[in-house]
Amino acid sequence: MVAGLSVLALGLTGCQNTAQKSSTSFKNQETSSKKYQAPKPDAAFSASSSAKIAQSFKPDAAQTKARGYVKSGNLQQPGQYTYDRVGTKLTLDQAHTRKHTIKSGALTYRITLVRTIANTAETANAKKMAAQALNLPSIKSPYYTVQVKFTILNRGKRAVTTDGIREIRLSNGHRLSATNQLSDASAGRTIGAHRQLATFATGLASQGKAPKLDTLKIAFAGGYDQKQHQLVKPSGWLTIHL
Repeated sequence: MVAGLSVLALGLTGCQNTAQKSSTSFKNQETSSKKYQAPKPDAAFSASSSAKIAQSFKPDAAQTKARGYVKSGNLQQPGQYTYDRVGTKLTLDQAHTRKHTIKSGALTYRITLVRTIANTAETANAKKMAAQALNLPSIKSPYYTVQVKFTILNRGKRAVTTDGIREIRLSNGHRLSATNQLSDASAGRTIGAHRQLATFATGLASQGKAPKLDTLKIAFAGGYDQKQHQLVKPSGWLTIHL
């Protein structure tokens, strides 16, 4: 919450240094615990968005004295804000906490949180990382991202490698996918039998002006075994009213 994770964690994005880039290179990595927890998305994009971009930004006293500053980055109430390690100011705009579930084959997808975040790039590195994460030549600040947190439960007897989110459609007309301004931390993850993955994805909602979002539609891609044989078909569409 945001193209192969290079990305978007948002806090959608610049998460923790332990955040990982979502791409096919992650395939065949099985979750080793009963419940894998993705790094907390407290940045505009994950730290792995670019290893060459300095990630040592620390806000000064003037930037943190306003009401609503959250040092930990765990934004829960609209108006709360934090800074990531490249100098992006993230302000929570909207949060939808109602749970939504859709199934396809042996996989159950449960949406646990949808939120929109206003991102103000206060450094050149912040703009550079955001543009790279979203596969854009440049980006206007502020820009707004939508973050979806979700879990994937594998109810089957075989490990499944998920291709993550097929597409997200926003009511403002934006369509987000792995090839179009979406960073999906779940793509390429292998989920063991009777295990679940807790993860997130971040995508670009608008640049310059705050988006007016009434609904979000999401569909998930299929799931495969290690030989790339399809085990789970793509899901149908799940509509979320924000």
